[in-house]
Amino acid sequence: MDILRQARPQYKVIIHPESGKPLPVQQKTELEIGFGNGEFTVQYAEKNPEILFYGIEISQACVLRCARRAYGLSNLRLINTDARFMLRELFPDESLQKIIMQFPCPWSKNADAHKRVTAKDFSDGLATVLKVNGIFEMVSDDEPYANEVWKILGGHEALRAEDFEVNPSRMITTKYERKWLEEGRNIYRVTFRKTKAFTVTRRTSEEMHIKINRTVTAEDIESLRNIEGKSDKGSKSFWKFGRSFTDGNGKIYLLETLTSDDEFEQKFYIHVAPKDEGFLLRLDKTADAFLTPAVRSALNDAAARLS
Repeated sequence: MDILRQARPQYKVIIHPESGKPLPVQQKTELEIGFGNGEFTVQYAEKNPEILFYGIEISQACVLRCARRAYGLSNLRLINTDARFMLRELFPDESLQKIIMQFPCPWSKNADAHKRVTAKDFSDGLATVLKVNGIFEMVSDDEPYANEVWKILGGHEALRAEDFEVNPSRMITTKYERKWLEEGRNIYRVTFRKTKAFTVTRRTSEEMHIKINRTVTAEDIESLRNIEGKSDKGSKSFWKFGRSFTDGNGKIYLLETLTSDDEFEQKFYIHVAPKDEGFLLRLDKTADAFLTPAVRSALNDAAARLS
């Protein structure tokens, strides 16, 4: 069972955004990406009660640890997802005053270049959701990485490099940062400002329905089990069909589906039900899935095979 769903009633700072619906924001809304154990996150929210503060973290265990620290805070919301892919899907254009990253992993320039802060999809997402004059701040203990981010993000058409600081004075620090400073290691902070309006096309939308003009049986649905798919050669969008379930009357089916978009994984059910002398395929309403390219492809593939 999803441990975040178990924790949701107790740790009310955890939210699960709905696909196609941006998160609510207010005049002063800020975001931290990759908050780890949440030490900085909770202190920042406590010291800035006038700000609606969001935190995004890919690790469920880290989200729960931060939620325990944050219990009772009314201005903090935690999201368990991959910010690389979902940043621009979760927030409206020009909605965030500031985005903070603390010590992101300096992924390999070769195999993992798409995960780095310098990846174009990520910098475009930053430039989209920041307000004009909004700030992106990254702190790192890796000087070459800080220099690379400074150079590449500073060259973005909507971002201007503002400050490159070594061992800046910071009101809130993490225990790892304090340890590194005590060991004589340098800390680097690079800051960027959004200079003009910028937007990108979102990769998700609210709904997708596919009609097939034939009767679907339980055997048809079961025949999809363990079938895998890939969008095209070199694509990073994959999907795989799993178990199937029925309502008992042989009319409505649920097909377990796993998708991956550039390592952003989702698990959900495809709902297959009678519609106007045929059958209709859509995402099941209980799914917290976002309609990413892999999800679209999985729906299209299931429909094509069932047709």
